[in-house]
Amino acid sequence: MATPPTDDRRTTTAPATDDRFAVPLRGVAVDPETRCAHWDTAVDVVALRLSCCETYYPCDACHDAVTGHAAEPWPRDRFDEPAALCGACGATLSAREYLDGDSEGPSPSDSEGPSPSGNRASPGDSRTQSGDSEAQRAAGSRAKPDDACPRCDAGFNPGCRAHRDRYFEV
Repeated sequence: MATPPTDDRRTTTAPATDDRFAVPLRGVAVDPETRCAHWDTAVDVVALRLSCCETYYPCDACHDAVTGHAAEPWPRDRFDEPAALCGACGATLSAREYLDGDSEGPSPSDSEGPSPSGNRASPGDSRTQSGDSEAQRAAGSRAKPDDACPRCDAGFNPGCRAHRDRYFEV
């Protein structure tokens, strides 16, 4: 279910960063838990760091919208450095910690259903990107333990696995 609209959303473009976060973060209509104009469900609470500008973004579409360069995924040789931000608790996770166990998950074609706009959530789209039912979400069901913050257990969108190559060298 999409989060209700609030007045606390901000769009931050380069070179500025959003001062609500302890890390440099940019994006389009970002709320205090890192949901954005493109991904806006209860489980869209992670921002990922890109190596091209050493900045966190809720999604690659946010990066493309607020910068003037191509996104570069986080390099494999830096997987022990902070590369993910939990929007729920503010913890920074290394790429390795965020991706831990990811290769064991379902294949990309099984983990994410298309939204009405193609591969992005539409504001007001009541489905999560993973296609989970309302009952599964209400029960806190997740496809894998790595679909949650290891610090606060906030659920992350399991559909993000389908496009992890946009953010991380795989």
